[in-house]
Amino acid sequence: MKEIGIIFDLDGTLWEVMDATYKSANEITKKYNLKEISKDVICSAFGKNKIESAQIYFPYLDIEKAIELLNEISCVNVNYLAKNGGNLYPNLKNTLNQLRKQYDLFIVSNSGNIKYIEAFILSSNLNNYFKDYIAASYINITKAEAIKKIIIKNNLKYAVYVGDTKHDLEFSKLAGIPFIHAKYGFDKAVKTKYYINKFEELPEVINKHFFENYK
Repeated sequence: MKEIGIIFDLDGTLWEVMDATYKSANEITKKYNLKEISKDVICSAFGKNKIESAQIYFPYLDIEKAIELLNEISCVNVNYLAKNGGNLYPNLKNTLNQLRKQYDLFIVSNSGNIKYIEAFILSSNLNNYFKDYIAASYINITKAEAIKKIIIKNNLKYAVYVGDTKHDLEFSKLAGIPFIHAKYGFDKAVKTKYYINKFEELPEVINKHFFENYK
């Protein structure tokens, strides 16, 4: 047990699945003769919890129906991604392999479906790379609570969170751990001390600014 953890957001941090999600969402809108969901709308929902995403996708429906449709979209999307995968950011696997030699790796996503994270892991052949993962909305907790849950469950003495949005920064603060901004993701205007422009820069930032007293 390393007792040192790097906790990752998923969408916009480890992979990008815009085209797959757009296809899945509008398979369902066509099925029910509803308005097409644009890529801009889908982009704005990434990182949000289930209720927020349902409201963004279907603002003209009552929340119960919107969540029902969102769940159906999620099932279609998970099945597609499990078979076809998403777009991994460049040098992702090599960089994760480098990091896991020194640190335990985790995923905390706001997804409402745990199989979404599993689709990423399996389709990307990263089965043994992550020690634990949580889909926060799936168990009705916030990302901050999920981050704390990972820390407590895995007896981490020190951890950082890597994400791409201002909400990820806020959840990191609430969880009481440092944040590293993935500037290549969905939200490029986050103001924070630590950041990476490419995923492959992460080991250098980690080794330069964090964990020196814990190795």
